[in-house]
Amino acid sequence: MFKFSKSKMEKYYKNIVKETKQDTQFLYGINPKYKNQENTLLEMFGKCDFFNKKIKMIVIADTHGCLKEDAFYKFMIEHEEYDVCLLLGDHSVGDLNTILKYVNKEKIYALLGNHDHNYIGKFNLKNLNGQVVEVNGVKLLGIQGSYKYKPDDFPAFTQKESIEFLNDKEKVDILVSHDAPYGFSDRNDVAHHGLFGILYYIFKNKVPYCIHGYLHTPYKREMINGTKVICYNMYDYVEL
Repeated sequence: MFKFSKSKMEKYYKNIVKETKQDTQFLYGINPKYKNQENTLLEMFGKCDFFNKKIKMIVIADTHGCLKEDAFYKFMIEHEEYDVCLLLGDHSVGDLNTILKYVNKEKIYALLGNHDHNYIGKFNLKNLNGQVVEVNGVKLLGIQGSYKYKPDDFPAFTQKESIEFLNDKEKVDILVSHDAPYGFSDRNDVAHHGLFGILYYIFKNKVPYCIHGYLHTPYKREMINGTKVICYNMYDYVEL
């Protein structure tokens, strides 16, 4: 496989974060310069790392005020042994009150979704956004919000902001996000097209797993570099 030189990698990075007059017309739209970059990223960074660790997770995403306490209680009774609980965002106050009845608060790491106010601060939860944590020897990094598809004030990034936000973060085993990697959704609308910063970080750091919510359609897919991308909706128990 062709290996990019360090100078070519630096040039590529400068080009993807550079803002031109042409880019301004795509401020809240889909900028074509970020499309179809996977093969180039694979040539630059190669395959992802092999994941040979173990972790048990409760993953909760996009409950949107629809969390049913009886069903969630039964779920938690069936999955009492877990290492960490990840909240991927878009949770109502009622959802959080239910979650905190049955989940050990000390094991929770949370992200804000694009429909959230600061529930993390309100419930004094550990914020995973921009933070690297280690659980059972597994390193996790989080990024909140979604693509900034409109000018309203909500947890979101432009494509440039998402690239710069993650670029200096250390290498981890699992990237945890609210939004999906860029272009990885079957939904081709602007709001759900994903963040290029996620895609770039995954390839650059050879991340074995990416876990996200937002799309409301669970799936398990594999990138061309071998990274396994898993989308969750509501709640699930995960063993890796």
